[in-house]
Amino acid sequence: MSSNVDQADVTQLLSELKGQPELINQILPLVYDDLRQIARCQQARLGCSPTLQTTELVHEAFIKLSNAKDQSIENRLHLKRLSYLAIRQLIVDHARSKLAAKRGSGQVDQSLDDLEVSSDLRGDEKTILAVNEAVERLEQCNPELAEVVIARFFGGFTADEIAEAQGISVRTVQRYWERARAWLLLDLQGDLFDE
Repeated sequence: MSSNVDQADVTQLLSELKGQPELINQILPLVYDDLRQIARCQQARLGCSPTLQTTELVHEAFIKLSNAKDQSIENRLHLKRLSYLAIRQLIVDHARSKLAAKRGSGQVDQSLDDLEVSSDLRGDEKTILAVNEAVERLEQCNPELAEVVIARFFGGFTADEIAEAQGISVRTVQRYWERARAWLLLDLQGDLFDE
């Protein structure tokens, strides 16, 4: 957000959104900078293809959010969460289509020594899909941990923002992040053994 006035505008428009879904078109331009930051964060962490541009991601996410007018948006953090979920899905879809186009050719084998799950993970389409599938499995067994991973890894949220959004302490967010990283590392290593 560029100013406190913009944040107040977003908050006001979100409160009016329930009765007037067309207001989403007024809100999204106010959070454009947030969307760009989320898109850049995800592209950097996931090592996205240079063919997938930040502006393209932001505009596609904008369209996705505009088309979901029946969705109830509670506050600015909720809107930001919906934004990073939309951008995450766009990146995963892009990776799937690129991988399908390659049909598996030219894939580099990855050893366990090279595998590291961290907030600055970089990789190709196969890695993006593997991380996304691991997060989906984590969601099935521990949604709280998965939400922290999604917010931090895909959304670029800070521990303070995650704590505020989930109504938990910053220390709890840090513990969840540590547990989730360990779980994901084991899960991703299991995928490598299965290949």
